[in-house]
Amino acid sequence: MSTTSSQLVRYFTRSNNSRVGVIELNNPSKRNALSLSTLHQLLDIIRKVEHDGSVRVVLLQAKGPSFSSGHDLSEIRHFQKEAMEKSKYKEEQSPKEKLNDLFCVCSDVMTSIIKSTKPYVAKVDGVATAAGCQLVASCDLAYASIGSKFSTPGVNIGLFCSTPAVALCRTVHRKAALDMLLTGRMISAEEAARIGLINESVPEQKLEDRVDELTDLISTKSPLAIAEGKPVLATQLDLPLHEAY
Repeated sequence: MSTTSSQLVRYFTRSNNSRVGVIELNNPSKRNALSLSTLHQLLDIIRKVEHDGSVRVVLLQAKGPSFSSGHDLSEIRHFQKEAMEKSKYKEEQSPKEKLNDLFCVCSDVMTSIIKSTKPYVAKVDGVATAAGCQLVASCDLAYASIGSKFSTPGVNIGLFCSTPAVALCRTVHRKAALDMLLTGRMISAEEAARIGLINESVPEQKLEDRVDELTDLISTKSPLAIAEGKPVLATQLDLPLHEAY
């Protein structure tokens, strides 16, 4: 079945545990790129799940060999080209506005995950680059197969991964983040676990069981305690010690 715009992101609950919501990036032919349409769908699902009291934990995964390649560069180039040809568009939303919308919606997706009262767990079985790596870093917990890889490769094409850097620098040590941002190199799942980008790297054949075990465990905990505790944790991290207490 071909992937239409309505199928770029799928949502369902796990068949053996309806308290676990599953958000699945579903455009493997485009390496699950975070296009404007994909981001809008993703944000819409995140907002709906937030108000679903039956769901206690959310699993974020992807279909195919790539978790996410980040923004769709061909789409960005298209918006930029259209913006330079102003006389040719008479749309409701200009190409420049679309480009701004792309980055604004991306930021909304990341902050919605971080501010959610529900725990988000990323399951990575493949490559996560640029904004795809940012998505992993924005989740509360992350697990990856041993063969998975991560990078912020903007510098390799004359760009800097400025927005992925926001989530990355809040997840790993500053020097580890700068290593990724300044070199653009791909790091292994083992290194990602060592620097704290993910919680654990596990053999591919054991990844699903490991994540199911974790989400099952979280789903048995008090949703009220988690809903109250997660925002408090995020807030106190930015406060001086005496205010945090």
